[in-house]
Amino acid sequence: MRPALLRTSALLLAVFLSGSILCAGDRTVGMKFAFNEFSASYQQKVRAGESFAVSVNLDMTGVISGEALYPGYSADILYVFEFAGKTRASGERIAFYAGPGFGFGYVRNSRDDYGAMIAMNGCIGLEYMFNVPVSLSLSLEPCLGVHFREDRFGEINMDFHKAGLISSIFPHLGIKYRF
Repeated sequence: MRPALLRTSALLLAVFLSGSILCAGDRTVGMKFAFNEFSASYQQKVRAGESFAVSVNLDMTGVISGEALYPGYSADILYVFEFAGKTRASGERIAFYAGPGFGFGYVRNSRDDYGAMIAMNGCIGLEYMFNVPVSLSLSLEPCLGVHFREDRFGEINMDFHKAGLISSIFPHLGIKYRF
């Protein structure tokens, strides 16, 4: 099940990115870091103050503490709204943003079980854009989802994605390049 989910996730991401790269407008690529997650992100402006954001994540739940051998993976798609911002005389800008979205992947829940996950998620944060095409961001990204796993009898069990709720309290530090 894991290779099929990986291929499906990669295909959906490739289709989304290929369509959005062809659109004109401001784009950013970058990395986000949290206590339990590493992410590569892409953001495409739709109109002034609104953009789509896609991130591919390595879910490190239990890996850093030594409870798990390998990370899970997931993808998030968000629609981000800038709700406040201020541009300084030097051209640098600070912006506050929030937005809803959804995510899916193959991740570890709070126990040692890996399985498919689908979730509603969101973000709220701030971004500081320098005069050069680099920006830093700090955000919270809550995740409310369900986790499906196969037990030892071959039955599919559904549970809340507890690791997603717990990791919502960890801030994400991001660095982006605008082009």
